[in-house]
Amino acid sequence: MNALMKDFLFYLMAFLGILIMFISVINIGIIDTKNKKSEQKKSKSKHVKLLIFGLIVFVLSRILHGQIL
Repeated sequence: MNALMKDFLFYLMAFLGILIMFISVINIGIIDTKNKKSEQKKSKSKHVKLLIFGLIVFVLSRILHGQIL
């Protein structure tokens, strides 16, 4: 694989990680507002796991690309 293709894949991986984190944060905020209005509380654990997964994907892409460490 040439260098341009590797760079593109690492940037795509970083973008997907950020996108997963962004969607998770929005969903956590929506659940918080719904929990304040209702008595039945919804769990946020699935979205927190997705947030952590997105962070791992982002950091891993930066490490593999050589921008961290």
